[in-house]
Amino acid sequence: MNDLLSSSPLRALIVDDDLDSIILLTTLLEMHGVDVTSAFCADQAMQKLRSQPDILIADLAMPHIDGYELIRQIRTLPPEQGGQIPAIAVSAWVAIEAQNKAVSAGFHTFITKPYQLTELLETVSQLTDWRPLESGVTA
Repeated sequence: MNDLLSSSPLRALIVDDDLDSIILLTTLLEMHGVDVTSAFCADQAMQKLRSQPDILIADLAMPHIDGYELIRQIRTLPPEQGGQIPAIAVSAWVAIEAQNKAVSAGFHTFITKPYQLTELLETVSQLTDWRPLESGVTA
């Protein structure tokens, strides 16, 4: 894991084909000191992965290449190209099968939309050793 406690801000790559979802997640994370980059599809995500973000947060239901296939492609990369990036799957699907499929595909964990801020921040923190900045916002 990265030592992000006293160094530069955590860098997150958000992948979702829904602009409102990206705006919401970006706002929640930026309020707590995260530097966010976004992608609207898997192809953009693969390009932006070159900037070496610290964590990936990806929606599962995207057209063309879904989140499952995206993480499978990422896991084939060498570590220095992002192949071992901590990854969170997000989806409105609540079925345990979707969650299990996400983890089997290569995600570390799964968070259900709509986001619970506390769960989101705790999950990111557990996967990266990062600690959120206090923003005065509670959830």
